[in-house]
Amino acid sequence: MQEIFNFHISSLNRDVGKVANFVRMLDMPERISTDGTLDFTKGIIAENISFTYPGRDNFAVKNVSLTIAYGETIAIVGENGAGKSTLVRLLTGIYRPSEGKVTVGGLDTNKIAPKSVYQGISGVFQKYQRYKMTLEENVTISDTDMEIDRARVESALKQADAELDIELDAMLSPEFDGIDLSGGQWQRVAIGRGLYRTSGFIVLDEPTSAIDPIEETQIYEQFQRLAKGKCAVVVTHRLGSAKLAHRIVVMDNGEIVDVGTHDELLTRPGKYADMWAAQSQWYER
Repeated sequence: MQEIFNFHISSLNRDVGKVANFVRMLDMPERISTDGTLDFTKGIIAENISFTYPGRDNFAVKNVSLTIAYGETIAIVGENGAGKSTLVRLLTGIYRPSEGKVTVGGLDTNKIAPKSVYQGISGVFQKYQRYKMTLEENVTISDTDMEIDRARVESALKQADAELDIELDAMLSPEFDGIDLSGGQWQRVAIGRGLYRTSGFIVLDEPTSAIDPIEETQIYEQFQRLAKGKCAVVVTHRLGSAKLAHRIVVMDNGEIVDVGTHDELLTRPGKYADMWAAQSQWYER
């Protein structure tokens, strides 16, 4: 009886937290949003934005202003905890700034319906999903509004260097009598998923951690070609890949501390030059 009692009490404690979160969500005020049409020729504009995570006092992103022009690729670099991923989520409308304004393709993310913003954005993030579905479904799930085009699926996988020598109908799940992939192969599938989706703004947020530096550079070079005519952001901790961008944004403690090309940033002392010196020793002999 004691064991049964302890089991139910522990289950109750676990579920109370879920219910409390659900009740708090229901108490949140409903936002009234309007629909709109994206025009990426207007670029992506962040004006004095700041963001604080719930329950935290310090800013994850503080007073950041940044403009990404149409057809421009920027790289965001910085140490862990610098605010890189948070900034990307603000630029894509996933998060709404606590202060300031983000305009995506002419639409204010604070006022516009999220669907209006997301429909023109494609992203591959650090935490990607491994769907227990076929290879084809793992790619095409990024754009369910369009009819499946196998030629585009194969092209997206090829661009992501994810030619896996398996059929598109192959189930990617041992639980359903399918196969599993290595971490690097899953990352390539996730990148192919992002490339498959039609978009005017594309983001790669450190999706290549399980891929060696040489292959990563090849993927970023391919990404640079695909990003032509789009707004594009690459978040990476490997500065060699950041050289491919038109501009490099250096972040530290939630703020932008420097902006420029690779060569420009190396000509002046600062965070980027220090990071480059620290990383370059691993490649020099």
